[in-house]
Amino acid sequence: MNYSEDELRLKKILTTIINSTLGLKYALLTDDTGITILSQSKFKFSEDNGTSVEKIGAIGGAVFVAGEEQGHILGYGSINLQITEYFEGMIFSMKVGKGVLCIVADKNAQIGFIRAIMKKWGPLIGEILGRYLQADQAELGKEMKELFRSDSMGML
Repeated sequence: MNYSEDELRLKKILTTIINSTLGLKYALLTDDTGITILSQSKFKFSEDNGTSVEKIGAIGGAVFVAGEEQGHILGYGSINLQITEYFEGMIFSMKVGKGVLCIVADKNAQIGFIRAIMKKWGPLIGEILGRYLQADQAELGKEMKELFRSDSMGML
């Protein structure tokens, strides 16, 4: 599979997840640093209320990594699934290969069903994401080589 086919498959899986049950709002894939790679939403993000995919991804990634470090310090190991419950909703996070799958849900969402969905799709997302990120790095490498080619330096 090539880069764009993997991207389309990941988007299709995120769409399947987000449409699998009531109460799900957003599904995001981030890298380990919290940079949002892909996302799907039932709602349009509005910058007016301060909501953005990038903010959710960055904070979600940081919280996940911090929680994982806490687990290691306590001797509990890596996080299987992290659930953050707020008064008005929940965020579910799970490591998927080289990234983190975050699902944002309202407070009435069915926790067990969301866990099952994440466990079902997590391994496939991790596999595809690995190829996708590897292809992304390869493409970036090509662009960097092209940028710094000796015959193109004269154009600067």
